[in-house]
Amino acid sequence: MKSSDPSRRPPHLLSMLLAVFIAVSMWYMVSVRDRLEAQIEVNLDYVGIPANLVVTDGLISKAVVRLRGPETLLRSVTQGKIIQAVDLSSIKKGTTVVPLSAEHLGARFRAFELIDVQPPRIVVKADNLQERSVPVRAVVDSPLRGGALTVENVSVTPATVVLRGPESVISAISSVPLTIMLDPKAAGSTVHQTITLDTPSMVTANPPSVKVQYTITSGRTVVSRRCKVELAKESRPFYTVEPDEVAVLVEVPDALAKNGRYLGEMDISLITPDIPPGESVKVPLRFKLPEGMTLLNPVTEEVTVTRKKK
Repeated sequence: MKSSDPSRRPPHLLSMLLAVFIAVSMWYMVSVRDRLEAQIEVNLDYVGIPANLVVTDGLISKAVVRLRGPETLLRSVTQGKIIQAVDLSSIKKGTTVVPLSAEHLGARFRAFELIDVQPPRIVVKADNLQERSVPVRAVVDSPLRGGALTVENVSVTPATVVLRGPESVISAISSVPLTIMLDPKAAGSTVHQTITLDTPSMVTANPPSVKVQYTITSGRTVVSRRCKVELAKESRPFYTVEPDEVAVLVEVPDALAKNGRYLGEMDISLITPDIPPGESVKVPLRFKLPEGMTLLNPVTEEVTVTRKKK
């Protein structure tokens, strides 16, 4: 006896055909219709570098890829930032060619026809990764003339550091130079500093910085000077300054207390005011001091500037 339950009836042929038609239409819309070309930038991220190697050259940050595919899918990949991992696990010491073809760029681009990649390959240069302990060599320098400062008891802690980097670079390094720039205003005192080591490219130091201690044994002297107040050259014919010379007290290193050339590097100037002819105004002085000189007590901190009548 046949069942009269409508839920047990076989699917209607028309409904099945309609479903197939809709599926084919959707496939056509996504995969066939409106196939376009696009050019995109792909950011490259490198993974899998062997632990015993360091890459010294050849890595690039981006590649340009030309694709052909459905408009809908192309829009989805061109609207965001694309980061593609490049596997470098197969590189060796020396030179290795790493392709950037379709099969090497991963599953992200399999839905498209890959027309071109620029560059189509990268040439990676690698070297053995080496670690080596070397001493830190202190180099004492001064912003002043030679002999103006005397220094004693220079110490660096730690005295040795471990360098890590390409074997070809590390093997040529016997010590790490550390330039200690003396503070000319720290006469008679012990100076403590932390200085970051300057290492060659691709070489790191452990620790990256060291502690430095030194004592400047040379003293400092107070000197009295009288200096002319300088106006800008183009303003001199039209303005007067009162007083046009001021007295100052400065402190300088002992070795330079009688050095006229050094003391003459002190400059006192002002900004010329924009005032009507015949008027006067108080203007603050501007002091420019050579390295190692300290201004103690300017007798005058401002002067009167007058604009001459026409």
